[in-house]
Amino acid sequence: MIFKHLNYWKVRLLIFLSVVGPGIITGTADNDAGGVTTYSIAGAHFGYQMLWILILITLMLYVTQEMGMRLGVVTGKGLGDLIREKLGLRFALILIGLVFIANFSNILADVAGIAAVADIYGIPRLIFVPIFMLLLWYVILKGSFNFVQNIFLTSCVLFFCYIVNGFLARPDIPAMLRGSLVPSLPMNRDFLFTATALIGTTLTVWGQFFVQSYFVDKGVQKKHIRSARLDVFFGAFWTDFVAYFIIISAAATLYVKGIRINSAVDAAMVLGPLLGAFAKHLFAWGLLNASLLGVCVITMGTAYAITEVLGTERKVDAAFKDAPLFYSIIGFCFFICTLLVLMPGLPIIFILTASQALNTIILPVIFIVILKLINDKKLMGINANGLVFNFISWITIASFTAISFLMLYFTFLK
Repeated sequence: MIFKHLNYWKVRLLIFLSVVGPGIITGTADNDAGGVTTYSIAGAHFGYQMLWILILITLMLYVTQEMGMRLGVVTGKGLGDLIREKLGLRFALILIGLVFIANFSNILADVAGIAAVADIYGIPRLIFVPIFMLLLWYVILKGSFNFVQNIFLTSCVLFFCYIVNGFLARPDIPAMLRGSLVPSLPMNRDFLFTATALIGTTLTVWGQFFVQSYFVDKGVQKKHIRSARLDVFFGAFWTDFVAYFIIISAAATLYVKGIRINSAVDAAMVLGPLLGAFAKHLFAWGLLNASLLGVCVITMGTAYAITEVLGTERKVDAAFKDAPLFYSIIGFCFFICTLLVLMPGLPIIFILTASQALNTIILPVIFIVILKLINDKKLMGINANGLVFNFISWITIASFTAISFLMLYFTFLK
């Protein structure tokens, strides 16, 4: 009897390991350069007060990406495919044009994150950035699906350096627990803006396209949907677990000394004198890892979305001659973003703000489209949303939409 149970769990584990990847990679890539910056600012400016928000973000991220996973696994099609087929080519082209603009600005911000690490160590950007961008291009172009996925998963594990940094900071445990369990919502502009930015940097347009397309590209079958759901849950949890430690690291070192920052680079430079060179290096290497993963995943998500709408081949396993548009989009984004980052005077803060604003406008539309698709019984069969999940989904989408417009208000009108 014991051996029977052991064999059952062994089989379940092997199935899960064969499915694992898309959910964890998508979730972790949300902690890109923009995310690390936002979490660092939240901790430095407000201490432990925003930790409870991460619980809400985890739930919202799981609900939205689980629907994307289910759509991909059940239909075998990416979100761009389904939008074109169900809502028409004209609507799909307009939407994907806006998605490209939002995604491109995020890619640019992540390439700027790579350049920022060069600045931390005094290495010329002209050498540092092109080397890494060429390496990323080579890995995606020449690597098999499994090789590229293993690179991504390794990158996800490397985010552990932020957790180490959190322990090095020696946080105030009672204050940390209070901030995690007792909601605090001071009604001032800076707090509300940063709180909405936390949500806006985690729930993303590119994430919804990438998670669905990556499950399709991986070839996950309907019979493994429970394991895929677990992968999405782990991705949502790991994302915000890392974010949690970035916030407490900044709170325990910068907030207590009244040091305000404007970027993740500021945080890395200040941590050196406060906690020693090792902490500075951990934070800087974490920023480089986050930026590299973000560049790859967001660019691939963009390439998936455009090629799906246009109905052309898009697979990481395909050779360039078999999927020229897919790889050309990736190469174009890499090349142009590298050129822009190497130009002096790039207004990166404005780009981040504008991309976040565009993301908050487009994403509610994407969520409503996803809900329409996932409630289509002909499309989804028994895997369509039930009443309970629809209720949770609508609450999530309504909450995000309200938060989105609040953020736009604070960004442009207040």
